[in-house]
Amino acid sequence: MHLLKEMETGLPTDLKKFIKMFPYAIVLGAQYGKLGKKASGDVNSLFLEDAAFSIMSYLENKGYRHLIIHTEDEFDPINRLGFMSLKILAKTAGLGWQGRSLLIISPEYGPLHRLIAILTDLPLQINQVINNECGNCRKCIEACPQNALTFVAFNDHPSYREDVLDIKTCLGDHGCLSCILPCPWLKKP
Repeated sequence: MHLLKEMETGLPTDLKKFIKMFPYAIVLGAQYGKLGKKASGDVNSLFLEDAAFSIMSYLENKGYRHLIIHTEDEFDPINRLGFMSLKILAKTAGLGWQGRSLLIISPEYGPLHRLIAILTDLPLQINQVINNECGNCRKCIEACPQNALTFVAFNDHPSYREDVLDIKTCLGDHGCLSCILPCPWLKKP
């Protein structure tokens, strides 16, 4: 086996150069229940992936760079950390705010179950960031059967994910919807 430390890549490892290559993001979110009440996270992810591939095809045909950032693209699966934060991209794209459950809450659709992003150099109109509207609501925290959530006051995002969420006890990747269903922002499809 050969060490990969000298391997050349098609993407710059310098973050500033990377952001210069991909200064814009198109972010898509799946509303809970939109694909059916029993649709798993995997079903939602496949739906979003199909939409992202259509957008990617369009960008490729027009000559623009593109890179899909998936929920499942974990570079650190032990700590469940991805290459880029889809939640930060979603907030910046104006999809919603980061709620007390750390899910993105859309004022139109409620808690977004899954996210996907397409990074690109296609010049896009920049959306307005949405202010956090959770206030002191604790419904998602109180509903968690694993006690994986802790109330922490924050306007934009907590300082550390671990202050709010015990990622090792959260069952969200296993179909748990306990923090989604009691959300006052949840919209019934």
